[in-house]
Amino acid sequence: MKIKVDDFDLELTMDSGQVFGFTKDAAKGYTGSLAGVHCRFSQEGNVLAFDKKEALPRAEAVAHYFDLHHDLSLTYSILESDEKLRGLGRSLKGLRLIRQDAWQGLACFILSSNNNVKRIQHIHRNLIRHFEQRRKSGLKGFPSALEIASSHEGVLRELGLGYRAPFLWAASKYVAGNPACLDHIREAEYAEACEKVIAFPGIGPKVADCVLLYAFQKYEAFPVDVWILRIMRKLYFRNRSVSEKKIQEFGQKRWGKDAGYVQQYLFHGARTGII
Repeated sequence: MKIKVDDFDLELTMDSGQVFGFTKDAAKGYTGSLAGVHCRFSQEGNVLAFDKKEALPRAEAVAHYFDLHHDLSLTYSILESDEKLRGLGRSLKGLRLIRQDAWQGLACFILSSNNNVKRIQHIHRNLIRHFEQRRKSGLKGFPSALEIASSHEGVLRELGLGYRAPFLWAASKYVAGNPACLDHIREAEYAEACEKVIAFPGIGPKVADCVLLYAFQKYEAFPVDVWILRIMRKLYFRNRSVSEKKIQEFGQKRWGKDAGYVQQYLFHGARTGII
């Protein structure tokens, strides 16, 4: 199936450090799971193609996942009006924030603590492989909170989670027993939502902002990892050793409701050497 896309770059989006469940092939296609089925995405010009031998995810599910209805003009305008970021929007045109499933996003960023993207992707694949083998339904993709809660911390450790295993297991048990808690996070204002996410074991302010940005579309979130710390200090603080908290507050105040999108462009621009 093919759909026409405007202002979207699949490769930039998939390679920007926010996606853990898809694997890139030599033809720049991406294979993973979406809406319960395995599928492969590729792009040629303004056409996004997705295919699978079995049932396909609906086009609307694809558009939702890649946030294709989000207008990027505000982000481009913000980047272009900032003399330190001018040209970044043109260099990374079409980079979008994905809209991860809330539980999957929460779980993935619990895994992200003191970890790198390749390692997170490896653990993500281990979890999918392990739980898919135990399903009778044929459903593909990341394990539900109930599936993980019905497992054991020791199993998670064997799958490579290490010290994060008890954190994910505890979170899965809470979400499985209180499924509405994810809706409550989505419905809450940013500050309250942040408190609710930090209440999960193993989650601090930086990981909470990642969860809120990628899983709950709280675009005022401004996660500060090592890449953001370095580039923000360089661009706005004359390389002074300002704290992560101060940089987060600076980003949120400067870019407001679009801070999360600006952060993604800063992050990928710093990682790739564009800025």
